[in-house]
Amino acid sequence: MTRPSYMLGVALVAGGALCWSFGGLVVRSLQANTWEVVFWRSLFMAIVVGLYLAVWRRRATVYGLRHALGPMLLSGLCLSGSFIVFILALREATVANVLVVTASAPLMAALLARVVLREPVRWNTWLAMMAALAGVGLMVNDSLSTHGMAGSVLAVICAACFATNMVVLRTRPDVDMMPTVVLGGLISAAITLPLAWPFPAPLHEVPWLAFLGIVQLGLGLVLFTLGIRYLPAAQASLVALLETVLGPLWVWLALGEAPSAVGLLGGAVVLGALAANTLLEGRAAIAPAHARRA
Repeated sequence: MTRPSYMLGVALVAGGALCWSFGGLVVRSLQANTWEVVFWRSLFMAIVVGLYLAVWRRRATVYGLRHALGPMLLSGLCLSGSFIVFILALREATVANVLVVTASAPLMAALLARVVLREPVRWNTWLAMMAALAGVGLMVNDSLSTHGMAGSVLAVICAACFATNMVVLRTRPDVDMMPTVVLGGLISAAITLPLAWPFPAPLHEVPWLAFLGIVQLGLGLVLFTLGIRYLPAAQASLVALLETVLGPLWVWLALGEAPSAVGLLGGAVVLGALAANTLLEGRAAIAPAHARRA
């Protein structure tokens, strides 16, 4: 990996995380009901990513749909659940709590992969899981005194959906699974259509609903997908944590929604565990590659 390609990867993944980070602020600012937000966000995202696949990744998409339709449908169902529950969680808990809890999905995926796929889990990941669990516990306890239990439970469900999707994707590493994002968007749009109808959102909010699907989710996914071609998975995950840092910052600056001291402590524990584990996993992945070249 050359330095220019590495820097390009960092820029693309950071760009994707930047797009994702605006989700909480925009959702908080909208009068549209939750189901309408999910519907338009999912539909616009499916259109954007679908066009990207049709133009630049047509062959890989057709091959995947022919040879891995079952895993793709399962992945699409997991993603549709995460798309729906994520917006529900943002309406019930602080943006900081939701983003930090959902950021723990890679650790959940590691545990689930150990059970389902018999993948080994390194000692540092076990420690990170325990630390993250303690941090999430602090944030859930903080939510009980401010927003109630519902938001934290929804955020955990969202993280579980993401984690399950990660494990499903690992079952077919030979196939480009990007079409599952489109499937997830279409499924969640179909589920929420009857609940969103007759679309009571004010007309001036339509551009923001489009922004959520086209830029915040759609463009963010495309940039991240392009970026991970140039970065190791562990490094990409670390750069993607930028969303978890910036998301609450935008809401605090624009709307004054600041997490409590306990919430900040819990978030710092989770993010610290994730960052440390990501760095250690990255070093472990690089070491064998150096050994082979030697």
